[in-house]
Amino acid sequence: MSANKWMSKLTSDLGVAASKLKTQMPEPIASPSPSLNWATAQGGFLPSKVNILYGPESSGKSMLAMMGIVQLQRQDSEALAIWFDAEYSFNADMFAKLGGDSDRLVVRKSNDPLKIFDYIGGEMLELIQDGAPIKAIVIDSIKSIRYPKDVRKQTTDQIMGGSGSQYLGSALKLVVPVIAEYKLLAFFIQQVTAQLDPMKALRNPYVISEGHALKHAADLMLEITRVDSKKGVIESGETITGAAAQVGHKVRVKVKKNRMGAPARQAEFTFHYDKGVIDTAGEIFELAKALGVIRHPLNPETGRENPQMWCFGNEPPIRGEQNMKNYVLADKDLQSRILRACYEYQDAKVETDALGFVDDDLEEAL
Repeated sequence: MSANKWMSKLTSDLGVAASKLKTQMPEPIASPSPSLNWATAQGGFLPSKVNILYGPESSGKSMLAMMGIVQLQRQDSEALAIWFDAEYSFNADMFAKLGGDSDRLVVRKSNDPLKIFDYIGGEMLELIQDGAPIKAIVIDSIKSIRYPKDVRKQTTDQIMGGSGSQYLGSALKLVVPVIAEYKLLAFFIQQVTAQLDPMKALRNPYVISEGHALKHAADLMLEITRVDSKKGVIESGETITGAAAQVGHKVRVKVKKNRMGAPARQAEFTFHYDKGVIDTAGEIFELAKALGVIRHPLNPETGRENPQMWCFGNEPPIRGEQNMKNYVLADKDLQSRILRACYEYQDAKVETDALGFVDDDLEEAL
């Protein structure tokens, strides 16, 4: 009884009992990619958390943020989103093709940090407090912001070491509480530069500007790259020269930090430039195979795996990987059951080091 009395006093203002934190978490915003939803360990992107998307040019970072906004709009018919376009390159046609409602997305074209960070912590915050249904923000990209050091520069030595390295930490401290308190879906996009040191490039080919500030603010940090291989290019028809026209590419996502679940997971999905994420059934099959949810059955006589046969749960074994894949692709109900089994999959070794994990490759890039 005494404990309850003191808990009541301790939680009367800002305090919250830890047992209630999970129940207070907002519903995740699922992406169209099953493997990406699995990799985040939350079934998608969580509002109130900071999602950092980084990677090279044209890998799919902005597209991934757009898909998150589109899904939010589908789940909440009143939700408004603000896209801070510091690159002056927002693709309205792509957003519409993904199914987005352009009438509920505000695009603010500016690379002035006062019109981004101070706006979020000032005018936008007041609008939310007045009842504006602002539910998401995107900054695209952090690298394109013109920091005060860029404005006041007189000589090159005044901007060495990253012009935003001193500014960004304080700026993020201003906006992160707004994101958390009002449960905003937040994507911060960051471009990377090539690692010129050949030995360091073997571990990680990218350098992340202002990386330390972003790492500390991030709840979920994703490395977005395109699969540069023959199988990674989606082609159709032909170009004026007679070669096949590229209509999409495979996107690979590596979870580099995850405060909400298992880190170090990877996802891969196929993105069509006109249709969005496609071949989700094949994606489910590949994810299940990688996790061992779809596996080789044991031979009851020898107790060894039969490499020619494949099975899932209590389903009858099927001979040949392609035949098993065709069986899965033909049955949507089976795909749903396989996907649920994948989401329930837990790797004890990974889970033990889930919170606040940043792998060596990310540390090397910062």
